[in-house]
Amino acid sequence: MATIDPHTAEIAEWQAVVGKAIVSFAELELITYKCLAHIPMDQISETSSRLQFSRRVDLIVEILEGRSPLPKAVSDFVAMLRRARELAQIRNDIAHNPVMLNVFVHKVTGDVLLEQSIAAARGNRFIDISSAKEFAAAVEDLAASMWLQIGKVAECAAPAWKN
Repeated sequence: MATIDPHTAEIAEWQAVVGKAIVSFAELELITYKCLAHIPMDQISETSSRLQFSRRVDLIVEILEGRSPLPKAVSDFVAMLRRARELAQIRNDIAHNPVMLNVFVHKVTGDVLLEQSIAAARGNRFIDISSAKEFAAAVEDLAASMWLQIGKVAECAAPAWKN
């Protein structure tokens, strides 16, 4: 049996976590496309499909909150959309920045810490493997919850609520 060196194992772990994060976030992307194809009274899905994720979320929230009364199922879904929008920044950091070896040197002691992490090119944000795992799990859970909630939102789409 071949043994895998720790560096190769760490790279494989990062690849799995980043892949899970991106694939899970793609579910959130799909949910926004489905919402824009089915929720508005007017056909806007062709134009809205070209919007960035955060703009699509803002548009869906605006459409849903513009209807009244706002059923609890819909307000819960809106809260989930807002959470998805918050998570988009981390997704962007993961999707657009490589995993790199970062060297941290303590200013006083001179101690050196080597850590693989994703360092955002814009801003001073770092994502370590633990945070990446937490993100991937959170996105996966949110996507599952949103798929379940869509059914409840659809039940609210009775003709009286569409006014």
